[in-house]
Formats: sequence, structure tokens, C-alpha cells
Amino acid sequence: MSFADVNGARVWYEEEGSGPAVVFVHGGLGDSRLWEPQARALASRFRTIRYDLRFWGRTESPGVEASLLDDLVGLLDALDVDRAAVVGLSLGGGLALDAAVLRPERVWALAHVAGGISGSPFAPYTDDEDAAFTAAIERRDLDAAMAIDWVHWAPLGATDEIRELWLATPEAKGIPDGAGFREESVVDRLEDVRAPTLVVVASHDPDGLRELGATVARRVPGARLVELDSDHYLTLREPERLTGLLSEFLADAAAA
Repeated sequence: MSFADVNGARVWYEEEGSGPAVVFVHGGLGDSRLWEPQARALASRFRTIRYDLRFWGRTESPGVEASLLDDLVGLLDALDVDRAAVVGLSLGGGLALDAAVLRPERVWALAHVAGGISGSPFAPYTDDEDAAFTAAIERRDLDAAMAIDWVHWAPLGATDEIRELWLATPEAKGIPDGAGFREESVVDRLEDVRAPTLVVVASHDPDGLRELGATVARRVPGARLVELDSDHYLTLREPERLTGLLSEFLADAAAA
């Protein structure tokens, strides 16, 4: 476990194993622990790297506007990784797709897991839910905020592990003044992806997010689509099934 200086942030990361590099990017509802089962299992065949995004988990950042894509590339540079397979969950799935489109020279394979598409709006919450969530965060009622999230993202039930992961989010930790993200848009360029691509959707995810995954699978040349019987926490709900899919996919992509 280490820190790397990346674009003014102190980025926490952990790497294991050796071989072709695989970077795991977590989603918005937790930190890099979301990918711990898969990263550790695949370290027998690959150099696995997982990290906490800026403002999440153990990564430290001042309150600035930043690019998550620049941070990903900056971490690869800091670790002397020329090309990596990028495996992303949720927010991280969208970021992995951004990298495959906008920095294709750095990506040898793409796994888009319950992810979105930058530039394609997706709003699972009602206006009332948005207002209630914002009010709960402002009064620091984290239990109320979590309960709103679980309706959409953990309909199979929130475990103690899931609750602990939620506390690593910017909403729970607090966001520094001036913090923000520069957003990308790749929705019009999905056909430009040339890296081997695996798309995984969760059967209990919101319909709109499942549709975005299906769009990626349909428009990215040669992409494979797999559905798992899970809600949004599928790295924890179906760790062995997802690890097996990734192991097979990455082995084939590395050989190619």
C-alpha cells in the first residue's frame, strides 16, 4: 500500500502480482475495496493495481477542479505503466470507457462493469429523492442519505461491508471547497474503441443503467455482453463469477 503524487493529489494505491498491468477503478459508492476480491485473485497472472479516486477513500486532494481521466493516466505514468487493461465499476466503468476512447494508446483491454457513458445523462433518482438526499447530507444524517441510495443500488440488502464502503465517499467524508470534476463526453465515439471489450450488467440495477451497458455492448466493435444476477454491488455479491469472467477475458485479450 502506497501513495503517488498525481496532478496535485496524493493518490492511495495498492498493487500485487506481475505480468500485464490491470488497473481497477471503483465506483461512486465506495473506494478501491470494491475491487479487492478480483484484484487479489487475478494477481496470480497479472500486475493488478487498484486505487482510491480523488476525494474518495484514502486519497488526499485539495479543493480543485480535476480530471479523473488525467488522474488515471497520471497514476499509470507514476507507476511506469505504458498500457493497462482498465476494469471499471459504475463511475469507474464510465472512466474506463473514457480512457479507451480518448487515450487508446494506454489501454490494451476494457471491462465496463455496471457502468455509464460520459455525455449520456442518467438520472435514477426522482426530484424528491434528490432533494431529500441533499438535505440529509447537509444536516450530516448519513443514515438517511444511505437509505435513499440503497433503494436504487442495494435492493438486495445493505450489509455492514457496504455501509462501511459508503462512508469512504465524498458525500460522507465531506468535499473540500472548490472541488469538482471536468467531465468528458464519449457518447458519440463508442465505435472508436479498438481494445477488446467486456461489458457486464447487473440484473437488479436501474433499467436506465442497464440500457447504457447494452448500448456500449452494441456499439463497441466486438464487445461481449454478460448479465449477472446482482444489484450494483456485483463485485461483492458475485465475486467468484465476476472474477472468472475477468480472468478468462483478460487472458484472451493479453494473448491477442
